[in-house]
Amino acid sequence: MLAGITFAVMLQTALKIDDVKLGTGAVVKAYDVIEVQYIGTLATTGKEFDSSVKKDKPFRFQVGVGRVIKGWEQGLVGMKVGGERNLTIPPDLGYGDRARGELIPANSTLKFNIKLIRILPAAKIEIITPGTGDALKPGEMLECKLSVKLPSGKELADPTQVSQLQFNPDMIPGLNQAIAGIKTGEKRKVVIGYELAFGETGRPVVDNGEKKAGSDIPPKADITVVIEAIKISV
Repeated sequence: MLAGITFAVMLQTALKIDDVKLGTGAVVKAYDVIEVQYIGTLATTGKEFDSSVKKDKPFRFQVGVGRVIKGWEQGLVGMKVGGERNLTIPPDLGYGDRARGELIPANSTLKFNIKLIRILPAAKIEIITPGTGDALKPGEMLECKLSVKLPSGKELADPTQVSQLQFNPDMIPGLNQAIAGIKTGEKRKVVIGYELAFGETGRPVVDNGEKKAGSDIPPKADITVVIEAIKISV
């Protein structure tokens, strides 16, 4: 630990945060897509149960959509790129009373050493028409009209139909960012870079469950989304 910059914060949830190194880059916030290197150990024994360091590339995920345990969701917000942080996560913010295979017993307190490598560029949002009322919250459903276009102009959604969206770890990350903070009646245009859309490989053509030659969505394709928020419901 580095003298002068190492400190601990105890939250009401008993999540413990120790900054080993304060970064100097961008700060993690809700719905960011980040890349980290981590090592996970059991608090009681110190036994390692998982590590991205032994794998070929950093672990990438989106904050705030339920992709990772709550201790990570809470413990990484506010961290800066280039920083290193230790998290001590109680069972209720980890895996609770469920065992995770043979490596993580039920009711385990977990420790993670995490290095923040990168925050991916966020979707670019332009508000065309302001909305009213409260912004969309996790767990709520957004009814909207949705246009999704490739750079070629090809439309990927039917903009005349009403779609239902909510924050979801299985939705493309850029679309989670696109609906963050939206209000009833709001219309916004969102440009989503390929890393937060369909990635380097795009999306292959699928026919009767089998991948065919060619691509429905080209590799490294940015997309442009126009959202018209109709209604927000619980």
